[in-house]
Amino acid sequence: MADIASIQEFSLNKTPHSVAVGNRRYLWITTNSKTVVKINPNDPNSAQSIPTGEYDLTAGVMKDPVSENERIWMASPARRDPILVMETYGNYPVTAIPLEPDAKAESITLRTTDKGTEGQPNISYSLLFAEPQHSYIGILPVPAQGGVYDKMPIGRSTWLWDVAVTTAADKKTHTYWATGQKDTTVSPARNENGLYRRLPGQTAWEKVEILEGEQKPFYIIADTEAVWFTATNPNQVVRYDIAEGTSRTVSLGDAVPQQLVFYTNDKVWVASSKGLHEIDRRQPGPGSMVNLPNGGGAKGLCVGTNGELWYTNPTNKSLGKYSVPPPPYGGASLAGRTQVVHQGKSAVHMKDHVEHPLIVEYVSNGHPVPGIPLTCRIEADGATFDDGSKERVILTDQLGRVAVPPVSAGLIEEVAILSVGLGDSEPHATTTLRITQG
Repeated sequence: MADIASIQEFSLNKTPHSVAVGNRRYLWITTNSKTVVKINPNDPNSAQSIPTGEYDLTAGVMKDPVSENERIWMASPARRDPILVMETYGNYPVTAIPLEPDAKAESITLRTTDKGTEGQPNISYSLLFAEPQHSYIGILPVPAQGGVYDKMPIGRSTWLWDVAVTTAADKKTHTYWATGQKDTTVSPARNENGLYRRLPGQTAWEKVEILEGEQKPFYIIADTEAVWFTATNPNQVVRYDIAEGTSRTVSLGDAVPQQLVFYTNDKVWVASSKGLHEIDRRQPGPGSMVNLPNGGGAKGLCVGTNGELWYTNPTNKSLGKYSVPPPPYGGASLAGRTQVVHQGKSAVHMKDHVEHPLIVEYVSNGHPVPGIPLTCRIEADGATFDDGSKERVILTDQLGRVAVPPVSAGLIEEVAILSVGLGDSEPHATTTLRITQG
């Protein structure tokens, strides 16, 4: 049940856009002031502003999925419009992945592909972005290989806004989804609002005919069963059932919807000009709304490492934290949990390298949940993750899964304990790795 008393807001003194969890649990907030704000979630008042050089109005932000990379990725639909990658240590250098000279990048999302077999995973990552000026969805390998990326031209008179991906049970085959808007102020003018889909093996994008009249779609997310997007004129959240080809809408009245996320209790949360809206993931209905304590409106949204919700409030130039209350006593709990889906080697020799020691999934009410930041830990005297650390935060992919970072065995005979879970909010899924002399 929504509860305004569970919200805190913290001043940024800058107009924020998006927020994401990065390495070491830090939050990263993009702003229109040529800066990115770094915040320790345990001390949200100690914000650190980091300059991004000439780049302002950065939009989407995403943690780098490669375990040893301490980076964030950003989209910049400003005067000069590349994909940006920032190292999150030292002097925070920023590297631009250039697109066409007049290109834009409205949004970014992560695509995970398992090119291996069930017993021997081979995980690769790509960044997807929507480029509206030249009308394509871009696919950029992570780590980036010289800035080379693939294009999926959309072939529609629409201003692309956001992109999502769904993946078949084989973990290799992808379907792509995009939202686009009518816009007569750009050149060339665009005359179509739409939800678009590109099926596996196809080159053409088809329009999914579910919008009402002149309804304009915005942000989009997807899980294994449905695609969700926000729209205005009228203000709605729309759920499209992939298997059935049916849709259901939730009216937000005069609240203008913005970003949306899947949550840990089988709900979807939506940011809007009025506050935060909670919607049932299986049976979307009116749901509930929590107003913001100091007014304004919510725009960016993400789930924190202990299951809290973080949102940006551009009107108040602030960052908000919402601790979602548990269900009332005796009420049904749909709290998610982390479970093991693949375990690699159980014993290795000292100095060995274990590529995929564990793959887990986060499940709520029997359904995998994308976008949940799981904390991976290793308890050992000598063994560490491949970057030398003993704790990493990794977001679940479009199938709700996380690949635990590779492990480097040390010079000590021991039993290392590997665990993964949603921060300290649940018992972790755990396994052991015995390290021997050989």
